[in-house]
This record gives sequence, C-alpha cells and structure tokens, in this order.
Amino acid sequence: MADAVLVDSKLSTGINTIEVFYTSPSSGDGTTITAFSAINNSGVNASYKAYIYNSSGVAVGPVIPTKIVVRNRFDIGPSITNQLIPNGGTLRMESSAISSITFRVSGVEL
Repeated sequence: MADAVLVDSKLSTGINTIEVFYTSPSSGDGTTITAFSAINNSGVNASYKAYIYNSSGVAVGPVIPTKIVVRNRFDIGPSITNQLIPNGGTLRMESSAISSITFRVSGVEL
C-alpha cells in the first residue's frame, strides 16, 4: 500500500478548539500515520496539540500534548508518526492561534 495525503495544508479555524482534520474509513483496519508536519509561517509563536479519537468519539489521549512552534519554523511531530487511527476514528488538532499553523499529514489506509 502506498502513502496517501491525509491532511493537505489545513489550518485551524478556532483558538484552542479541537477540530477534526481526518477521518479513517470505517471499513478496513484503520490508518497508520507515516509523516506529520506542523508549519508556522505566521508572525507569532503558536502551540498545537494532536489527538487520536476512536470511532465512538472518545479520545485515546493527546498524542502530542502541547508543542510550541516558533514563528517561521516547523515541527515534524515524531511522537505521532507510526500511530494508528482506528477504523472510523479521527485525527484532531487544536492550535493556540487561528490560521497560524499549517498541518500536513500522510499515511496508509489499511
């Protein structure tokens, strides 16, 4: 199976609001995250959190509890790489500033 783009340059639309960025297909064995990046091209420092939820909407816990990305820098989120989003589950993020961090995620739908 080949990698696919799961999240393509998506920004948060709310401050400190957990938002769904990707939903794993309900059929199959879930989705493995193979690459992750959080890019801050804004003029302010900002933080983000990343979560994996199961199909019932229950958080498995924050995979990235809080990470600060200094303006004009990026983070590759090594703790979320190779994590499994269960079938029907979601990848969710929250940011401390609107439209400050761009998320890009690749993975394999199993």
